[in-house]
Amino acid sequence: MKNLKLISYAKINLALLIKNKRSDGYHEIESVMQTISLHDTIKLKKNKDIICKTNVKNIPTDEKNFAVKAAKIFFKHTKIDGGIKIKIKKNIPTEGGLGGGSSNAAFVLLGLNRLYKTKLEKNTLLKLSEKIGADVPFFICGGTAYINGIGEKIENINSIENFYIVLIKPNFGIKTKDAYIKYDEFYNKNKKSEKSSIENLILSINGEKKIEEISKFFFKDFEKILNFEIIKEIKNKIKNLNALSCNITGSGSCLFATFKKIKYAKKAMKFLKKEKIKTFLCYPIKKYF
Repeated sequence: MKNLKLISYAKINLALLIKNKRSDGYHEIESVMQTISLHDTIKLKKNKDIICKTNVKNIPTDEKNFAVKAAKIFFKHTKIDGGIKIKIKKNIPTEGGLGGGSSNAAFVLLGLNRLYKTKLEKNTLLKLSEKIGADVPFFICGGTAYINGIGEKIENINSIENFYIVLIKPNFGIKTKDAYIKYDEFYNKNKKSEKSSIENLILSINGEKKIEEISKFFFKDFEKILNFEIIKEIKNKIKNLNALSCNITGSGSCLFATFKKIKYAKKAMKFLKKEKIKTFLCYPIKKYF
């Protein structure tokens, strides 16, 4: 096999609690993440060198691109004298809190493992993925998971059944680094812990509660500081469209609204389209490893 085509899924954070900032600059977090059907497409082809191309001009194609970094780490670990041509068709919005770059890296690792028949086990892939970026390990497993540490500690939990997601992309992006800087500058360090909210969310999911009950426990620490007017407006509009919840994902700028029925999701999309707001209809993806 010389070629491989991969689907590289996006994620949403159902809940996100930001904890301590470490000496290496990373923040410790607790989160519940969910892979969703919105995806990029990656084509891999064996090559002498590592080459990366995308359909988006402002995305780097050197080692600043996590997919390239993943390939270099793979070949260094396996000691294979080879390379790969990586072609990424981007569909996941950048600077939206959807983990597109991290997902690309994880799926390149998974793809190279298949393409070169190295048979690396899940734990090995997870260790390699930790060297790339904080969200990459989650994408090695996918599904619904409880995340802590800086993203490297992953515990798969039950899948959430029967709901639809309308992903909403405002006409601006937020860089993750900038969001954390703002969080550190303006947020009260003595805030009341919301760990119980994450515990209640996990209990609700593992207890196979309905999405109407589960969605009550969705929250993001970033929502308290990323109070852009357009985000407030979108959240207010979506409340009247049968949405069970509407939250920022990750560090933003994307929001996700949850719906019990697809007809409500499509109605909301139709309304937001008239408002010239970009949307995507998605559904949750179960774990794939």
